[in-house]
Amino acid sequence: MSTKNSVLQSLLSLKNGEFLSGEELASSCQVSRTAIWKAIRSIEDEGYKIEAVTNRGYRILSSPDRLSSEIISSNLKDCGVLGLQVFIFDEIDSTNSEAKRRAVEVGAFRDAAGNLTEKGKSAHLSLFAAESQTGGKGRLGRTFVSSADVGVYFSLLYSPKNGVKNPALYTAAAAVSVSRAIKNLYGENPSIKWVNDIFLAGKKVSGILVEGIANFETGIIDAAVVGIGINLRKNPVLSGEITKIAGSVEEAKIEKNEKMPEVSKNRVIAEVVKNLIQFYDSFENDDEAVKNQMIAEYRGNSMLIGQKVTVNPVAGSTFESYRATVKEITPEIKLVVERESGGLEELSSGEVSLHSYDFV
Repeated sequence: MSTKNSVLQSLLSLKNGEFLSGEELASSCQVSRTAIWKAIRSIEDEGYKIEAVTNRGYRILSSPDRLSSEIISSNLKDCGVLGLQVFIFDEIDSTNSEAKRRAVEVGAFRDAAGNLTEKGKSAHLSLFAAESQTGGKGRLGRTFVSSADVGVYFSLLYSPKNGVKNPALYTAAAAVSVSRAIKNLYGENPSIKWVNDIFLAGKKVSGILVEGIANFETGIIDAAVVGIGINLRKNPVLSGEITKIAGSVEEAKIEKNEKMPEVSKNRVIAEVVKNLIQFYDSFENDDEAVKNQMIAEYRGNSMLIGQKVTVNPVAGSTFESYRATVKEITPEIKLVVERESGGLEELSSGEVSLHSYDFV
């Protein structure tokens, strides 16, 4: 870790009112006082306001809401998550694309016996986060607008020992993880639109895209790339029809005349990833209690159960749209619908639209 990052992490760990002397920082970092002074200047250049008091030392008065691998890692360690590599980008095409590029470099994460390869050991649990994306991706080739300073955009690369058995569970777990984070940090109760969209106040505030990395030698899905975007604040770039569909946590608060809590982007990401890894580890360890709790939360947050919907064909499908009532979500995250014309259908993929909303 660089001297600047070591100093920053030490200052960020201080409790309110505490100072850390230059001598203590120099000793812990094993560098000169001059090197500490240069590190402080560099930290200030990144937007941190630092107070320096003679005979007391330094403390941070305010921090920019910037992504930090050190802060995310520290927050996750406090939750018991270890061994996660964190990569931060000011701007990138897509965090999912970067995760997949990393996967290509690794090759096979595991051998036929399920053991991590040498390259797999360094990448099987990695997080990629960006301040903004130029090519944010959604399901079915859609785009996800990813402007700076209004949201969080990140992807988790996760390689379970026995491969990804049920991709739909990974998507559902991501939706529950985002919903939990929004509830815990902002006091809001999101709804989930099958299979992976998160809604507040009737508008989409988060999108999730789960992609698989196939191992052609073993014939299994070696790893999952779980991409998540959450709109935290109103995006001034958006205008026109899309504003009827896309919203943010901040707008949901404004609608209720409530103040938007000051929560750092690092904390939001750590809160989601903490839940994600807990769920994914439970799948790998066959922990039925945690899995069943996740499925129960997913169903409980569903905005579709009991609603009348239109089931729309996906690309390449030959069936026509039809109207139905959503009856249930199965343990495999299939949507059970009853056609208006009669008969039950189990949907494992596709698009449904609520009659009361103009979206898919």
